[in-house]
Amino acid sequence: MALPKQVYVLLFNAGTDNEGIHTVRIDDRNKVLLFESEDDAIRFGVMLEAQDFPEATVEAMDAEDMEEFCLSAGYESELIEEGMLA
Repeated sequence: MALPKQVYVLLFNAGTDNEGIHTVRIDDRNKVLLFESEDDAIRFGVMLEAQDFPEATVEAMDAEDMEEFCLSAGYESELIEEGMLA
């Protein structure tokens, strides 16, 4: 499936020296979730907070830039299509 032009990701400590991107660990791999829908990203962030994760900031990012970031950082990525969390 082709990536949309823009995706949404969850950041912790956004805009600080300690900024980090949310990943999920599957076996020994870290995967960045790329949300097609801002609403779904917000909903996922709220679910994380309910599980005692720190508050996450939803940020819009260029999808190609995120793919390049994931490759360079050794992360996998997964597109979460709109409505998949419903």
